Amino acid sequence: MHNIQKTGKRNALLAAIPATIVLLLFFSVLGLFLISSFKAPETNAFTLDNYTRYLGSANERSVLWQTLWLSVELTLASLIIGYPMAYVIVRSQSAICRNFLIFALVVTFLSGTVTRAYAWLIILGGNGLINTILLKLGVIELPLRLIYNEIGVFISLFHFVLPFFVLTMMASLKNISNELEQAAINLGGTRWYAFLKVTLPLSIPGVVAASSLAFAVALSSFLFPLVLGGGRVRLAANAIYEHIFTRFDYSLAAAAAAVFLVLSLFFVWIFGLLQKILQKNYATNI
Repeated sequence: MHNIQKTGKRNALLAAIPATIVLLLFFSVLGLFLISSFKAPETNAFTLDNYTRYLGSANERSVLWQTLWLSVELTLASLIIGYPMAYVIVRSQSAICRNFLIFALVVTFLSGTVTRAYAWLIILGGNGLINTILLKLGVIELPLRLIYNEIGVFISLFHFVLPFFVLTMMASLKNISNELEQAAINLGGTRWYAFLKVTLPLSIPGVVAASSLAFAVALSSFLFPLVLGGGRVRLAANAIYEHIFTRFDYSLAAAAAAVFLVLSLFFVWIFGLLQKILQKNYATNI
């Protein structure tokens, strides 16, 4: 028995080695960034000027605000479109409908982000699929500007974020028994009433979890704003990239990354706190 326990502990330690190495590398890089953010560019002396420059710049604050606002918009759009889609997939009696929606979600993961970004660039372009169809139908006289602006960035990012929301939401809805809805209907309620009073309240923790994931993915986006924004739409990750590889201002880039990391962790903490509160209220009501 002692040998079995000893073997189990040894196996657990061995299994934890890869994760430990990854965490050590992550925190090492994070530590280097934090140290760089407090160094003066020329003298390497300790200073807060990098944070003063970053937070004092109206342009940098605008980029940060635009990143947060676009992430909120994408999260709300994912909630409005993704929740019904997840509900239909979980509750649909039609295997064809269910499998088609799942395939439409999963197939997006089969292509890389670069492929998807350039595919949307072609679809939304002046001579792309959407403008060509609208021109042929006579809906518009001139091609719409759907790229190199916020519209193209939003559409491409929404296509990227939505599967994360739906798949996470599906896991939550599957844990809610359909018999609860049927019981509410048998007691005289309509299907819509049963959804509002039974399924929706029980799925709120799942909504928070899926929304937090969608928000985090949108917040850290880099490639889609770079390709579909064409330099006109700059998000936080793009701004940090420019500071490093265009301006070679590593200290300011480190300060920007530190501020962005703190904000990201703050919102993740807010989502986690909200989820705990909702789960506690749910357990109390039971």
